[in-house]
Amino acid sequence: MIRQAPLALIVVAVSALVAGCAPLIGTDPRYATERDRHVSDTDATTDEPAGPAPIVAPQTDLAWQECTTQVFEDAGLSAPAGVRLDCATYDADLDPIAGASGTLNIGVVRARSPKTPADAGPVVFTTGTDLPSSRQLPNWLTRAGADILETNPIVAVDRRGMGRSSAVECRDLFDRQEMRDQTQFEPGDDPVAKLGAITMTATTNCTDIIAPGDSAYDNAHAAEDLERLRSLWDVPALALVGIGNGAQVALAYAGSHPDKLARLILDSPLPLGISSEAAADQRVKGQQAALDAFAAQCAAANCALGPDPKAAVTALLDAARNGRGPGGSSVAALTTGIVTALGFPEGDRVAATNALAETLAAARAGDVGPVLELINRGEALRQSDGQFINRCSDALNRPTPNRVRELVVAWPKVYPQFGAVGALDLVKCLNWPSGKAPKDPENLGIDVLLLGVQNDPIVGSDGVAATAATLINAGATSKRVMWQGIGHGASIYSSCAMPVLLGYLESGEAPATDTYCPA
Repeated sequence: MIRQAPLALIVVAVSALVAGCAPLIGTDPRYATERDRHVSDTDATTDEPAGPAPIVAPQTDLAWQECTTQVFEDAGLSAPAGVRLDCATYDADLDPIAGASGTLNIGVVRARSPKTPADAGPVVFTTGTDLPSSRQLPNWLTRAGADILETNPIVAVDRRGMGRSSAVECRDLFDRQEMRDQTQFEPGDDPVAKLGAITMTATTNCTDIIAPGDSAYDNAHAAEDLERLRSLWDVPALALVGIGNGAQVALAYAGSHPDKLARLILDSPLPLGISSEAAADQRVKGQQAALDAFAAQCAAANCALGPDPKAAVTALLDAARNGRGPGGSSVAALTTGIVTALGFPEGDRVAATNALAETLAAARAGDVGPVLELINRGEALRQSDGQFINRCSDALNRPTPNRVRELVVAWPKVYPQFGAVGALDLVKCLNWPSGKAPKDPENLGIDVLLLGVQNDPIVGSDGVAATAATLINAGATSKRVMWQGIGHGASIYSSCAMPVLLGYLESGEAPATDTYCPA
């Protein structure tokens, strides 16, 4: 059931849209007024709170090596003038939580510019399993992210087995392809059973490869890798920016090391204890919202898909579902390509919309080269063996196979374009060893900045409110920046979000009000 927004909220939203990027009414105006209240004589004799910890430069740094050209070329981008990237690795204990012996390498990339103060402390950046942090950093730096370099360097940290961290290759080519296609082209009428057999083999192979660390690739261990970096740097606290799953990692760090945080920025977060089914539901809902927003923008721009872009995309997906996908592609592979293009757009809004429309229009006309490139980009960015391991390690309270069968039938009725693929994706982690959620933070003594995207096809948008509730329970003040665009990460794709983020990094205090950023 669609609920109608209260009139007051509609007025606020329209006013904000006219303003371009304007603050909303604060979620709790009391927070703003208490900071500015008149100080009495009694207050004057009371010790003032120390405030947020400063962002301190490392006392002992890593062995950095210049890698600007390599990292930007890997991302298919040109480095902005003056931006320099340096790469390094550091050793982390395989399992500092359960005690399994061994070490592995964690890859990091540092960004600086001529304006970055030599004695400035770093801002630590993670995108978790969504895609390697080192891959998203160059994209951020070609947008508004380079503004941070005027005050602080940025250090991107890749999750275990991903990006520049110790690589993991554990699935054979056949299993990897079958998982990408959700076994669409294999004989049999039970897709859950077919995909389950493939993922059982993949799970066995991957857990064997990473043993004895088969339980050491979850959010909690990713958080401990950040703590290892803080310890190596010999700094009192970290300033963390986490996006999507990276926000879960940052929140897990807040739960295990609440006194080691100087700043905490959670962009497009999911709750730490969210079930696999709920996370998938939010993700597919976000994919549908992103497709609707794309179709509206596409039609308004007279794009290559014609007057009804959504119908054109639906026809392509239906053809793939029936074995007639462009270039023989499966519906799951085509979905991954489209969702990746929506979640991680290249260029500005107009350019990204037109590029995707032209690619899909070409596929309809029989030119399948561009759409196959789109599909391959989606697989390379989002379906590595390391991502399979980490995502399944984070997957909690997984449904039974019979429950997935129910969702394969039910979700397409709610989410016509993406529901069946989203439900079947749940099978991939059913055989992985069960894990547990990191503990929620308690007694969190800093303000927190929350950001979210209205049309996020990677995690959806519902996690912002749930995370805000977690922060309230932890005793933290938070404010929100909500972007009405299409993509994954307001801080990456909305220049409107950057002034708020920069202000928070400088002061450590949440802004007085929430902020609305139009598309």
